[in-house]
Amino acid sequence: MTSMPHDTSDLLLAPVLLALDARIAELAELDAERLSLDVAVEGDMPDWTRQMREEALLRAISYLIDCHGWQLAWDSRGLRVSHGRHALVLGVPPTFVAYINGANSEH
Repeated sequence: MTSMPHDTSDLLLAPVLLALDARIAELAELDAERLSLDVAVEGDMPDWTRQMREEALLRAISYLIDCHGWQLAWDSRGLRVSHGRHALVLGVPPTFVAYINGANSEH
C-alpha cells in the first residue's frame, strides 16, 4: 500500500535527495587526498577513528544542505536517509568506503 506524506519533511524528500546526490557526485570526483582535506574542513572533526571518519563524512556530505528533518546514517549499501518509518539508501563511491576504513589516513 502506498504511503501518503504525513508532514513537510515527507514532501521535501525529493529536493533533499537531489541535493544529497549532487553532493555525493561532487565529492566522488575528488582523489583520496583531496577528499580527506574536504572532509576535515567541512566535517570539522579529526579522522582518528572509524566512528569519527563516518561522522565527519556525513557532515561533509550534508554541508550547507537543509535536510528538513531527514536523518543521515551509514548503511552497508551506502548512505541511509530516514525519517520516521521511511528510509532509503543512496549509493556511495568506493572512495567513501576507503576513507571510512582509514585507507587515506596516515595515523
